Amino acid sequence: MAATVALSSTTLAVEGWHTDLTVALKEAKQAHKLVLVDFTGSDWCSACIKLRKTVLDAADFRQYAAEHFVFMEVDLPQRKSFDPKLRARNEALAKQYHVAGYPSVLVLNPQGEVVGGFEGAISQKEAISALDNARVAARLLQEASRQSGTAKARTLMQVYRQFPASKTFAKANEQLKSEIMKADPNNETGIHDHAAAQEQARRFLQQRNAHHISSPAMGALLQQQLKEAYPSNRLVILQELCQHALATAETVEDIQAARKMFEQLLPLLPEKEAADTRHFINTYFSDPAALLQMLKTNSPG
Repeated sequence: MAATVALSSTTLAVEGWHTDLTVALKEAKQAHKLVLVDFTGSDWCSACIKLRKTVLDAADFRQYAAEHFVFMEVDLPQRKSFDPKLRARNEALAKQYHVAGYPSVLVLNPQGEVVGGFEGAISQKEAISALDNARVAARLLQEASRQSGTAKARTLMQVYRQFPASKTFAKANEQLKSEIMKADPNNETGIHDHAAAQEQARRFLQQRNAHHISSPAMGALLQQQLKEAYPSNRLVILQELCQHALATAETVEDIQAARKMFEQLLPLLPEKEAADTRHFINTYFSDPAALLQMLKTNSPG
């Protein structure tokens, strides 16, 4: 069988991969599977090519995925010979599902709803983990469809906590959050506090973007934000305060004070970020006078 065939004779682009979402969803419903949709640029996107070669076309991955998924390719190549009708359809699908970058792999239930996925050329182990999460999410969403009130909200919260956070999934994430808030008006899941903290984080970021990190106004703003911040927003502000202290240092004593601020962050950080911050401290604060001179040399003022 040829690697590619005419669209008029089949809905498969590369062997085993549908190009018609309606057909893929119908097959998924009949087979009690999900649809794995690969949004790709097959002849220009190096990360897409890598993902296809190292993960999606790997024999052990295909053996795993074929048990649970119907495969769907949404290709947007640069070659002019690509079927213009299929290109238009694929562009519409990318817009419909808010695809923000390539490759993006979305998992859809038979109703066409996003239940998970991932972005980028990740490893096979990471891909399988993301797809396993999507399978769990699909089961929980089906369970939630039979529930109401707080029970429904709690089930949906299980999905929300592990839902992909990258940009492509932002719309689906917001829709899920909205559904939880409607099911839980009394905030028993804490979703309303979470939404308020997210809104505060967006507002705080907009405020900070209006000032340079070394400006006195930034220092005053950060202190005020720290007083008002929800607990989940405090770490980002503390990190910004560390950067502000470093950017405004005038003496060796200021550098040493900034180091203490960075060190106080370490217990609050995730393990990998804490290790990176410790490396930063050990590298740049080992000679406070030299660091101060470097900062003054590189200062835009």
